[in-house]
Amino acid sequence: MSAHLTVLVSLGLAILLSPENLLIGLVIASDKKSPRFAALMYAVGALGGLALGLTIGFMVAPPPVTEGAPVHHTWTQFIVRALIAGLLVGVGLQRAVNAVRRAPIADEEAVEAGASKPSIASRVKLWFAERFKGLGGREIPAWRRGLRSGVIGFATMGIHPKCLSVSIAAGHQAMQIAGEGDRSLGLALFAAVALTPSCTPLIVELVRPGGSAAIKASCEAFMKTNGRWIAAVLLLGAGAFVAWNAAHSMP
Repeated sequence: MSAHLTVLVSLGLAILLSPENLLIGLVIASDKKSPRFAALMYAVGALGGLALGLTIGFMVAPPPVTEGAPVHHTWTQFIVRALIAGLLVGVGLQRAVNAVRRAPIADEEAVEAGASKPSIASRVKLWFAERFKGLGGREIPAWRRGLRSGVIGFATMGIHPKCLSVSIAAGHQAMQIAGEGDRSLGLALFAAVALTPSCTPLIVELVRPGGSAAIKASCEAFMKTNGRWIAAVLLLGAGAFVAWNAAHSMP
């Protein structure tokens, strides 16, 4: 039980310490007309994206086994666990490479100025902007600003390959916990940690209106310097744990 909780918290920390979600949220919360509403919808969208990843993780995970019951491993279970372990290790290595190269945060730049090669999350935002006239402009109604913020929040958490793979891994790992109470606790801890960067801009705007733009630069410097390294270590550790489970579940 403690090992599963440790992995779930580590996965949540991997999302928390990755710079994209927080910095994009701070950019969105810097909206001059409706910063609080924009930040709220960004958090709601992120919650929906997290729920999508967890649901996929539940669907691909085998049903939990009660304590003392015989365990029958299948090749399907082994392959799923091996794929999840590979995703976590791959994303962890990517985080480490970006930390070494001090690569720019493409998603944040796309939100502010538009990128020449936008990421998947940015493409989703642009797709909605094209189909909802005026969605990407400055002079648009509050509800459209909220819709835009919600779409970006959903994209950063539910479509971004890193966050989606981590959420799927968390959902799969949670299903390995037999007790419903313990499983709910693990999911609650993961969600609370993972959603912290998406909810922080809203808290900042509620406590200190206009503070998002002021703290963005300092947060960016810290996250680029330290966040990616820590997230890489956590993802590699979680990937190794899932790989170890996969090896022991081989039929």
